[in-house]
Amino acid sequence: MKTVRFSKVVEKCGAPETYLVLMEPTKDRTLQAAVKAQRVMTGMQEAGGTKTDRGEVGFHPGRNRQFLVFPKSLRSFADRAVVGIKYDLLSSPPVPKSQRAAPPRPPKKPEPKPESKARPEKPAPEPPARKVVAFKPPPEDEEEDEEIAELKKQVRHAMAVLEKGKPVAAYNLLKRIVD
Repeated sequence: MKTVRFSKVVEKCGAPETYLVLMEPTKDRTLQAAVKAQRVMTGMQEAGGTKTDRGEVGFHPGRNRQFLVFPKSLRSFADRAVVGIKYDLLSSPPVPKSQRAAPPRPPKKPEPKPESKARPEKPAPEPPARKVVAFKPPPEDEEEDEEIAELKKQVRHAMAVLEKGKPVAAYNLLKRIVD
């Protein structure tokens, strides 16, 4: 069987539209009118493998088929196999506004719950008694306060050195504080 490139068919007969068969083909008037006018091509897609899609003029139902309806008749290509189907050459008609999907709605905001009528409040139950161990505060020595103040000063100095990006120097300062 002789072959013809898909681009040549499109050049002569116009850009086709894909046709989605949603009902029994014999009952679909639009499809049957295009079949009678010889404007339908069946594209056969291989389920697996590396072969490109091929086409035949006419309506040939089956699995892995795509139907293309051309604006002009395909009679001159009736006895040839169509190879090299390029799907970017297909045209798609603009969808009328009446058939377009509605834009998504923003989600509904939950309504605030109405405040319930004021009920007389019941007294809260008393928490159960817990066993608490009281700690003695540390003895306050003036010497210790001065030592702690000096220690805090040295630690703050080490932190400032660390913030400047000198981790080794900060480590050495802290090591001196501990020793």
